[in-house]
Amino acid sequence: MADIESIRAEIDNIDEKLRSLLEQRRKKVEAVGELKKISAKEIRDLHREEKILKKCDHKYEREIFKVILSESRKLQS
Repeated sequence: MADIESIRAEIDNIDEKLRSLLEQRRKKVEAVGELKKISAKEIRDLHREEKILKKCDHKYEREIFKVILSESRKLQS
């Protein structure tokens, strides 16, 4: 049976991966925002947001992705 410290170490490792992935995502979101400005497209794409949220199996994931999507729209504004 794993102890709390070893599980927390695993969580820390996962957190590092998440931060790296979020940084990569942020850069892509900014690039999409620039393309939207050039082509005069709307920042919010409800169809895409719904598609992303439907992939979430748990409320925990959906809530996190709602924040990610909201912050992504802010970056593109």
